Amino acid sequence: MKVFVISLQDSTSRRANASAQLDRAGIPFEFFDAVRGDTALQQYFSGYDEIEFVLNTGRYVTPGEIGCYASHLAMWRKCTELDEAIMIMEDDFLLDERFADAFEVVATRTADLGYLRLQSETKGKKRLLEKLETFQLWRYTRYPHSAMCYGIAPSVAKTFISSSSVLTAPIDVHVKKFWEHGHLMYGLTPYTVTESEASSQSTIRSRDKAKKPLLIRLRRVLRKLNWFVQRVRFNFTHPNPR
Repeated sequence: MKVFVISLQDSTSRRANASAQLDRAGIPFEFFDAVRGDTALQQYFSGYDEIEFVLNTGRYVTPGEIGCYASHLAMWRKCTELDEAIMIMEDDFLLDERFADAFEVVATRTADLGYLRLQSETKGKKRLLEKLETFQLWRYTRYPHSAMCYGIAPSVAKTFISSSSVLTAPIDVHVKKFWEHGHLMYGLTPYTVTESEASSQSTIRSRDKAKKPLLIRLRRVLRKLNWFVQRVRFNFTHPNPR
């Protein structure tokens, strides 16, 4: 399985840290020069729907978020070009000593599962799917935020690409709405990827809440309620595969 690490070309310290960790784990990889947000919107999207973004997040988009989404979008396109599952990482990771073993699971299971997350989470909800020798495979019923490390298959990448024409949310908000894109989302525990200290100096920068008129605030409440209903319905109608 090919591994791609999204990293700004001039982020020398992050690249050095990422290289050292993956080298220790014995995992070959390639850097992908992250897309800069000031040019990403015109290059990777047909437009930006500000109202939808505010309804989905409660704030306006930042240049860093545009660049982050565009970088993952470029990796999804690479996945479909290669026509094989790949692993996508962001460069501010901290690897557990069991990462190499987890990578082997991802390399063998992602083609069938479609999407497999290795990054830790705090607000996700999941159901146990399978007990492996040293890991547990879970199906998410509420997918957590962040997209630091995951395996993705071409079938899922194609779906994500087709629904990413207009920018309406950050990449992790887009991915978490499985009731819309229709793909089951999986995770592997014990999690072997966490955020490093570099995450506190995110290139996405400040994400301040937008000042919203009453109508927009009401629509956002209804949006969240609609998400909850759709998520519950999807989980009920899509039990764990046997």
